Amino acid sequence: MSRFLFTVWPLTGHVYPNLSIARELAAMGHEVAFYTGAKFRELVESEGFRHFPLQKVDEAHIDEMFMSHRGIQGAKTPWHRRAMWRECVLDTIPAQLDDLDAVLASWSPQVIVCDATMWAPFLVLHESRHIPVAIFSLIPACHLAGPQGPVMGIPMPRPVKAWQRQRARVLRVLSDFFLREIRQRADEFRRHAGLPRLTCTPTNHGGLMPLYLVPGSPEFDYERTDLPRSVQYVGPCLWKGKDEALPDWIAGLPADQPLVYASEGTVHLDPRVLRAVAQGLGGLPIQVIMTTGKHRDPSTLDLGVRPLPPNIHVRQWVPLNALIPKLSAMVTIGGPGTMMAAIEAGIPVVIVPFAWDHPEAGWRLQASGAGILLQPRDCTPGNMRRAVERVLADPSYHENALRLAGTFTRLGGSPEAARKIAALAGDPAGGKEPFH
Repeated sequence: MSRFLFTVWPLTGHVYPNLSIARELAAMGHEVAFYTGAKFRELVESEGFRHFPLQKVDEAHIDEMFMSHRGIQGAKTPWHRRAMWRECVLDTIPAQLDDLDAVLASWSPQVIVCDATMWAPFLVLHESRHIPVAIFSLIPACHLAGPQGPVMGIPMPRPVKAWQRQRARVLRVLSDFFLREIRQRADEFRRHAGLPRLTCTPTNHGGLMPLYLVPGSPEFDYERTDLPRSVQYVGPCLWKGKDEALPDWIAGLPADQPLVYASEGTVHLDPRVLRAVAQGLGGLPIQVIMTTGKHRDPSTLDLGVRPLPPNIHVRQWVPLNALIPKLSAMVTIGGPGTMMAAIEAGIPVVIVPFAWDHPEAGWRLQASGAGILLQPRDCTPGNMRRAVERVLADPSYHENALRLAGTFTRLGGSPEAARKIAALAGDPAGGKEPFH
């Protein structure tokens, strides 16, 4: 039996997929612990895992920086966004190290499974403490840079023509120059730990770890051939939680009409997407369930139409795992858990991406033919209505979603991710690639 420590920011979209892998490691007989925020302690411990809380890292500040308009979401300029990214991801490294040094002294894991945006484990601990680190990227595409990869901070469709490839090369150089102070600051932390300077960007340094897991498929990620051997696609790793029945009112909806689900996830957004859905789909011969998230009271949201049309149903939350088999389409801002759960079930998606990796996911979704990318500036009631009607009427969207689902299934998901991670600890059941 080996010990595996998951180091994860206290965000729903980060903790949940890691829990699904942790379950599989536990089923293999291994011991698992999580270093994450106190608000997830009850959930982590209910799964049978040990919980180490953030101590020196200010959890409330992290939550504000990641989740609210006062943080990265509300940054108006690239310079402001860079400063806030540095503040929450880079400048917390000393506090992360203090916390993790205490954890390592008391618990001694054989492997660290690292959130791709929690940098201390792969920038410092992997080399300074000689601990194998597996990065779990959380998003269904690999963000390591390369000729075929994304440009950090500049979401674009895949460059196909010569001029598009040249543009991407120029933008990549400009992006690296713009982010050079991030790399310089990362080098300072490494120097204090007695480590050499980075030979690449901090993000690409993650690709030098023994394992870099991507919860998608090559087909969804443009069939990239420019990635290091450490990158392994495993398909979606979805934490299902406890089985919960749908509320009775959903069973009473008309069975002869398509059912559409719309969500803006857990980010504290102005309800632009929900407003476009309510106004654009109201009165159509379809049923729409919209969730606001438990952080927002539906009665306080201005959805632009009062009273709501009878086919629009707004709640804080519904059990998505039970709802998905009934859906004909989904509208989302592109959170990977919600979006990939839909595609895994063969459900076409309309995505309105706002931040983070969501725009990159939107381009890949549209390129796959499994959904429609609707840019935030185009998120009007009329465009929303046309997009939803299109994915419902054109069977190719459903067929392409099913095709993608097949590429996910063959990769194994959470059990395969756990097997690859276990191999780093020398578990013979995990494979033949132990860490050196």
